[in-house]
Amino acid sequence: MEIKNVCVIGSGIMGSGIAQLCALHGYNVNLVDINNDILKSSKSTIENNLERFLVSKNKISKDEAEKVLNRINLSLNRDEAVYDTQIVIEAVFEDMNLKQRLFSELDAICDRDVILASNTSSLSITDIALKSKIQERIVGIHFFNPAPVMKLIELIKGKKTSDKILERSKSFSESLKKTVVTINDSPGFVTSRLIYVLCNEAINLLGEGIASADDIDKACKLAFNFPMGPLELSDLVGNDIYYHIGEYLEQTLGEKYQTSPLLKEMVKGGLLGRKSRKGFYNY
Repeated sequence: MEIKNVCVIGSGIMGSGIAQLCALHGYNVNLVDINNDILKSSKSTIENNLERFLVSKNKISKDEAEKVLNRINLSLNRDEAVYDTQIVIEAVFEDMNLKQRLFSELDAICDRDVILASNTSSLSITDIALKSKIQERIVGIHFFNPAPVMKLIELIKGKKTSDKILERSKSFSESLKKTVVTINDSPGFVTSRLIYVLCNEAINLLGEGIASADDIDKACKLAFNFPMGPLELSDLVGNDIYYHIGEYLEQTLGEKYQTSPLLKEMVKGGLLGRKSRKGFYNY
């Protein structure tokens, strides 16, 4: 089945970025959320991003940007939005019960050839699929933030994901001009498991008074040639996101992934990073 129409569920930072990316590469996109104001804000953000990063740098024309925007349709009705799509990409909050329920409902209303993909950064694809009947069509397509810019996609094969679905998902991902790595399902996959350990240990260093946030980040950037330090990255992704990842990894993989006490305190105090304007740094 040739993929022409894409449905993205969830219009937050990741969902809107995925929608922009797909529309930029010629796909018609139905972007779904439960709040019309959030949807309108997401499309406005996409319009601003196209102007700022592409039109103003002469990478695409204004006419091309307009065509990209016109390929994105906003919808409050999920069941209508998935009609006549060949792939549905979920980008909702990182909660296992929420995702299991969503995929079970999608499984019941989508044609059996439709790919059902999760953009989860850490939750097991096998577990997400547990309450669905056609589990072989459920796959992980893990984009990175910002989705239109980052070059990598982690393609995750659940225990019941079919080879056919995996291959179709890989072809789709590569059509977005991404480099694809294929991962056998495991909590945290490759990237989230590794980056969580780095960020969590950097937070432990800060909590123990070993060095300041700025010096920890400088050390990592200059020693390892990282574009940003682990504390800057945690603020960017969201300290609450790393907290939830850590809880999940500790629960599924053991106590060596135990979340830093300082991170727990910060999340409890609402110091979530850029999204709250305060984290390890002020914004």
